[in-house]
Amino acid sequence: MDRKVEVDELIREALKAEGVEGLERLGEPGLPDMVTEVFRSRLRWYGPMFLAMILVFAVLAVLCAVRFLGTNDVPDMIRWGAGFFLCYLVVMGGQSWYWMQMERLAMTREIKRVELMVAHLAAILRGQP
Repeated sequence: MDRKVEVDELIREALKAEGVEGLERLGEPGLPDMVTEVFRSRLRWYGPMFLAMILVFAVLAVLCAVRFLGTNDVPDMIRWGAGFFLCYLVVMGGQSWYWMQMERLAMTREIKRVELMVAHLAAILRGQP
């Protein structure tokens, strides 16, 4: 991880030397910004839908776990245990989708930065800084 920080610093210093000042304003968003960015992206209506689904199934998983621990009948324990497992599986799937969307948006942001640097380099090579 330390090497990545060094490489990032070297890139920033090289860009400052070339006069690319606009990249500093882009910055790195924090985790709260990345989480809320899912609600502003192209698939913005999926974000609230998956968030609601995660919350509903998390509550159902807790309910199944409480019922599982509160019963003494083996068939009921199997049913409540299976319900807990399935609810937990849905919650994990929803969270995986959410984190993949955040990663996709971060990757898109980085690709746009690279495109900006390439456009800047092309303008310099054409003699139009």
